[in-house]
Amino acid sequence: MSDLVIPPGDRLAAGGAAVAAKCRRPIFFGLATRVLVLVTTFVMVAATMIYIPAIAGYRDNWLLNRLSAGYTAALVLEAAPRAMAPESLSRQLLDSVGARIIVLSKRGTKRILAASELPPAVDEVYDLRQPSFLASLAGAIRTLAAPKGRVLTIVGDAPMGGEAIAITMDEAPLKRAMRGYSVRLLVFTLVMSAIVASLATVAIHIMVLRPVRRLTTSLMAFGADPANASGVIAPSGANHEIGHAEAALAIMQNALARELNQKKHLAALGLAVAKINHDMRNMLSAAQLLSDRLVNVTDPLAQRLAPKLVATLDRAIRFCQATLTYGRAIDEPPKLGRFALRPLVDEAVETIGLDTGIRVEIVNEVPEAFEIVADAEQIFRILMNLIRNGVEAMQSAGATTGWPAEVRITASLDEAAAVIEVADTGPGVPPAARSKLFEAFFTSSRAGGSGLGLVIAADLVRAHGGSIMLVAKDEDERPGAKFRVTLPLREANGGA
Repeated sequence: MSDLVIPPGDRLAAGGAAVAAKCRRPIFFGLATRVLVLVTTFVMVAATMIYIPAIAGYRDNWLLNRLSAGYTAALVLEAAPRAMAPESLSRQLLDSVGARIIVLSKRGTKRILAASELPPAVDEVYDLRQPSFLASLAGAIRTLAAPKGRVLTIVGDAPMGGEAIAITMDEAPLKRAMRGYSVRLLVFTLVMSAIVASLATVAIHIMVLRPVRRLTTSLMAFGADPANASGVIAPSGANHEIGHAEAALAIMQNALARELNQKKHLAALGLAVAKINHDMRNMLSAAQLLSDRLVNVTDPLAQRLAPKLVATLDRAIRFCQATLTYGRAIDEPPKLGRFALRPLVDEAVETIGLDTGIRVEIVNEVPEAFEIVADAEQIFRILMNLIRNGVEAMQSAGATTGWPAEVRITASLDEAAAVIEVADTGPGVPPAARSKLFEAFFTSSRAGGSGLGLVIAADLVRAHGGSIMLVAKDEDERPGAKFRVTLPLREANGGA
């Protein structure tokens, strides 16, 4: 019994306190921070995916603007008489376009409309008449990564029926413009990322993180002190996954608290029995020695009562040991043997009558020849608990109006089973208690009751391979409660 000295609740509370202490450590990279970082990263990734086609489009538009300016310059130069355009005008037109050379292709010939400093070589020719997305992307990447001093020729549609117009220019202005656009886009993306990430973090915090933190706080508080009812979470009733989790957690915490209280009762019971068992068995053994002397007494009443007194003392000693056994959650296997059930019922009825002294009629309707193969001692205990429950129910609440106070015991054979029924005319079992009838410390509402009678009876019935149940009201017209014990039929040697 030394393992019962520390109740399970104290062990659970100690473990929960240790876990809670670990969970209270400062969190430097919590969920809110992680969400903020992730959202910012995702926005930046999306912006990067947008940036590449955006910069390619910006490059094409910039070149188209230069081509449009070259188009206008070509119109002016083409309209002037041949070789009559002043050099200053040509220079101004080239400066406005930002070009070194403007060439017009017309009727299979190429004509230089204006030229300033001729480049030694052209590094790239880009035709805007048939642009493609991949060509634009490749051109934008080449421009951003190009070294200084590159010269670019742009080819587009020509005015006045010409075939094409080509503008040769330095790539440096284009590169500066693209870098400026990239910086502006980066700043805009960072600002938008910060706004979107902040709004997303606030929304996630309100809708997800705060309810989750409420769950974790409740778990930590309940784990630190499971016996404290204030640690049980109060469900918010929200119709979403976290709301359902709160409701499930509340059910689990309440069930665990009830289970913990039951375990505490069991631990207290085992500890108490361990303390009194030695002295109680000594007292009963002394009483047994004294009762043995009654055998030599010639008084007829003493002769009749002495065997019953000795049997009762023996049973009391065995009950003390059985209580200890239950406290350790170990059941002794039934010792099967064939016996008549009616005399055993009579003995249980006489013992209960002597014990309680109350006036309730106990009717034994078990047939004389009805026999079963079971452990007689354990069946006696089952009958004692069931009959005593019915008697004490009527002692505390009285019989149902219009019915006599009685407990009736019947037995019959049903296919391959023996059926024993114990019915009373008391107030019956409340609906709220029916689902918990066979749980320890739950069903006893009588002052001084232990709440173990039905639990012990159910354990002993299950040890026989049988079942015990409360008969539903629609199966019986009598008031009160009726318990049905079903035991499988066996041979005397224990076979089925």
